[in-house]
This record gives sequence, C-alpha cells and structure tokens, in this order.
Amino acid sequence: MDSSSSAVAADGSLHKVITTRQFVLMALSSSIGAGVLLATYSSLAVGGPGSLLISFIILGFAVWITMCALGELSVAFPVNGSFYEYSVRFISPAWGFAMGWNYVINFLFIVVFELVVMLLCVRYWDTTTPAYCFLLPFIGGLILVNAFGAKWYAEAENVFAVCKMAVLSTFIIVAILIVSKAIPADTRPAEELGFNLWKHDAFKNGPGGFLYVFMAAGMAYGGTEMLGITAAECERPQKVMRLACTIVPVRIVWLYLLPIFMLGLVLEIPLNEHTQSGGISPFVAALDQARLPVLAGVLNGIIIVAVFSMANASVFASSRALQAISARGMGPAILAKIKWGHPIWALVVALFISFLSLVKMARNGDKVFDWLLALAAGSNYFTWISICVCHIRLRLAIRRRGLQEDDILRWKSPPGIVGSAMAIFIFAFGLVAQIVAAIRSPLPKPPHILASLLGIIVVFIFWLGYMVVKRSVLLIPLDQIDLKIKAEEGGSVANLHDVESGAESIGASSTGEMVNAHG
Repeated sequence: MDSSSSAVAADGSLHKVITTRQFVLMALSSSIGAGVLLATYSSLAVGGPGSLLISFIILGFAVWITMCALGELSVAFPVNGSFYEYSVRFISPAWGFAMGWNYVINFLFIVVFELVVMLLCVRYWDTTTPAYCFLLPFIGGLILVNAFGAKWYAEAENVFAVCKMAVLSTFIIVAILIVSKAIPADTRPAEELGFNLWKHDAFKNGPGGFLYVFMAAGMAYGGTEMLGITAAECERPQKVMRLACTIVPVRIVWLYLLPIFMLGLVLEIPLNEHTQSGGISPFVAALDQARLPVLAGVLNGIIIVAVFSMANASVFASSRALQAISARGMGPAILAKIKWGHPIWALVVALFISFLSLVKMARNGDKVFDWLLALAAGSNYFTWISICVCHIRLRLAIRRRGLQEDDILRWKSPPGIVGSAMAIFIFAFGLVAQIVAAIRSPLPKPPHILASLLGIIVVFIFWLGYMVVKRSVLLIPLDQIDLKIKAEEGGSVANLHDVESGAESIGASSTGEMVNAHG
C-alpha cells in the first residue's frame, strides 16, 4: 500500500483505491439488475412495447441530465456521501436527513429484492430444492466480495460488467437474427414478429398502462447515481465523474434502449396477460419462444450473475450512505466508524439485512416482502430530484454572491440549470404516475394503495420529523450556502474567502455585500 493510502487509512477515511479503468466499466453497467433484466416482462405485458420504449427514452434523457448535474457538484465539491451531502449543503439539513435515510432504506431492500430475484431465476431450472440452499450461498458471496474492501469490490464489478454487456449485446444480435428469420429453429411466421407485434398492442391499457410502465422504468434506472458515491473511493474523483457524464449516454442507449427495443420486436405476450413472468427474464422468454433452449439457459445463468452484481452494488451503496449520514450525526455513531479503510459496521448492517430474503420462505412471505419493497417505491425519483435541485441552487448561490462560475466550478453540466429543471419536471411526473398507477392500477390484482405510497410517505415522515425535532430551516438561504472549496488531487484551489475578496476587488458583486458561508 502506498503512502497516500496509508495516510488516508490513518485519517480514518475511506481508501481511494478504485482505479479509472475500474470506474469506467462500473459506469457502463454497475447498476443494471432485475429492473431491466426481469421487471421489463410485466411492463411489456401491461403497457406494451411502445409505452416501454418511450418511457425508457424519456427517463434515460432525464437520468443523463442528472448525472451531468451530479458530475458538476462532485467535481467542485468531492465528498463522501455524494448527493446526500449536497442535499444537506444546498437544500437543508432536514431534507438531507430524509434523503440519506431514504437512500439507505431503498438500497438495503434492493439487496433483498435482488437476492429473491436470483432465486426465481434459479427456479427456471430447479423448482424442488429448498430456497435456503440457494439464498445462503448467494449471501455468502456478497459477504466474501465486500469483505476485501472497495478495490476488490470494483474488480468484481468489472467482471460482472463484462457479463452484463455480453448478455445484452448477445441478445441484441440474436434478436436481429430472429426478426430477420435467420434462426431455422424459429418456425413462427414473419407476421408474428417485428413491428407486427406493435400493430395491436404497442400501447396496452392506454394512459394507465403508460403510467405503470413509466413508474417501473424509474426503478430500472435506479442506482445510476451511485457512481457519485463510488467516486469518493476513486484515485481521481474529479476525472472519473467527468468521464461518467460521457459514458452514461452510451450505457443508456446500448444497454437499455437497444435491448428493450429489440425485446418488443421478438417477445409476444398475450393481450390479456398482466401478470409477472414468474421469475423468467423476458430476454430468456424471447429465446424460448424462438426455440433456442440452450442459449436461453446460458442467458439465464449470466442474468443470475448480473443480478448478483446489482445486489453487490446495493450493499456497497447502502453501507457507504449509512456511514456518511451517521458521520453527520444523523445516525448511530458506531455506524460512522471506519476500520481498515472500510465502513465496517455499516457494512455489517447491510449484509445482515440481506437475510430478510429468507422471509420469502415463510407463510405469507410474499405479502411481507411486498410491503418491505414498497418502502423503496419512489426513492429513485426523490434522489434524482434532490440532485437537480442542489445543482440549480448551487448556480443560483454563485450568482447571488456576484461570483464568477468559473471560480467555483471546474467542470460544468452541458444541459445547465435548464436541463436540471426539465429533469425535475420529468421525475415529478414519475412520482405522480406512481400515485395514479396505485389508485387506478391496470393490474387485475393491484397492490394495496398504502403499500404503493409507503415509500413517499416515509420520506416525508423523515423530513417533517427532523424539522420538528431539530427545528431545522425549511430551506437554506442562497447567501448562506457553503461554497468552500477543498484542495483535491494534490492541487491547490482558492477558498471561498479568496474568491469573494477577488470578486469584491473587481466589483463583481452588484450589491457590494458579501455574506459569510454557512458552516
């Protein structure tokens, strides 16, 4: 271990051991999991291929804008905890508290969700072996990967990333061959493939189907923002976040939009089928329909690896977020402790929660599991909205003080604050879609309305609870937002006092008044 790493460890901070190469591969596919590889089956069944593709395009555009906003924030203010810290800094401590716990709870239960999905995928081959025979080894794998810290986590994610890119790229190629009638085993007439599948059911269930799919697409893109948390343990956080903003559009088109578009051309789902796939990935189901059982089996195996990767990433994200909010005094102090460069106790909590996946084995386990998952509903939209609001308020705070943006920002989001405002509108629509889809669900057996709204309710309980107990401000005034800049990557950067003094000396402030940054 080099001297810098030793210094970091001695300082009680997270090791900066993730390389640029590791981060790039993680940026391409680290958070792709069951939301894309399995949940798209029910989305296709309920909303049709048209609704599915349009939803993913709209949300993909908004997610890219959000990553650009996060990149600008991360380059200017590299901190552990990423967007949660920005919520405290640029919005209010109360909202930061709510967002921090919202994020932790979301990814803790995503770990459980992904483990159960892996079990369902295994059922494609084996329906008799007890669930614990699979779940316990999966949990053991998560413990093993995370026990060796961020460097080995990143290396494992690189292997998983290659698997995800391989499986989705393979499906795109095979789907093209299926549509072209180049698969001898597939005896379906050409009239039952391609855009013929769009003719009658491209937009199933009308607006209700579209809202349901839009809500599901939001969950599929969840985790993209965890790159901001990962960057805190990178050797060069500023460089990698700039790279991420370039890579994410490639990832969205290549690994989301193209596979989903091709899926709508080759997978036929009956008009009256609104149910889940039973654990079979729609990509595997499409190969089964094309009578390619061997390839379908191989694809199912790689999908299990991909879903394990998302569970692994969720353990990483939840443990780092839990350590960050606890270090802020907004969680148990013991969870803020870092040992050997790792948030050891926060990691223990995240791995312990993974055993909740065994609840599926209990009587009425499905109902308990559904309610646990409901806590995560809406989490992604709140996270993304918070990032965009922080970005807008950062720009407005700079302008309010009469400073030059180039003095604070070392990299700027290409869409700017106009883009962030557009993304906020799209995500707000996603939250409305979740509420409407819960009230007027197109599913024959819709979930309980309270369960569907539980995630939203929990966020506001955390927010209002902190406001009341701590008597926190509703919104930090723009002229009190902390704009202090820390030196990063060995370079020296002027602090806020120097920047403000320079601005005052050249008359940059229109009011001539400077307010000290809020600590």
